[in-house]
Amino acid sequence: MTYFLLITAFTVSIDSFVCGFALSLRNGKKFPIILGIFFTVLAMCFITNYLAIFLADIITEKTASLGGIILILVGIFNLVKKDEKSNSNSHSALKQSLVSGFAVGLDGALANLSLSLMGINAFFVPITIALMHALTISFGVILSQTKLAKKFGKIKVIPPLILILLGAYKTLGFFI
Repeated sequence: MTYFLLITAFTVSIDSFVCGFALSLRNGKKFPIILGIFFTVLAMCFITNYLAIFLADIITEKTASLGGIILILVGIFNLVKKDEKSNSNSHSALKQSLVSGFAVGLDGALANLSLSLMGINAFFVPITIALMHALTISFGVILSQTKLAKKFGKIKVIPPLILILLGAYKTLGFFI
């Protein structure tokens, strides 16, 4: 069961890698991005864990694709947003990571719901899924700090386009 849990957690957190990469290219603030997404996913998983009976009919795979729409909106917001050189940049990074955490965490919450309905330990599943998201986000952030990625990051359109493409990919689940 541990192997199954780890594979499931890794599968639902791959999009966090791309999201962490794109947000880190845009903002360069690593810590708020990782923590924001981690705590958002953890909270969503704990909520679905304890509300599994009520949410079983509401949360479906189609609901997880709504995360794609949110990522598209975050990407569009980043495309049209004017750069501000103030202290609010740190708050902006945290807000974007919380919204993005919600978007990438919908499939994690769905997986958590499925695992909790299967009777797998209600405490370890949310922590495992959130930690796997944090790990993949960290890899995305680390990759965004390479010289090649920084060159592409200087083109202001690339990070939002990455989020828009990820959102479009996640939204495809709604139509399939």
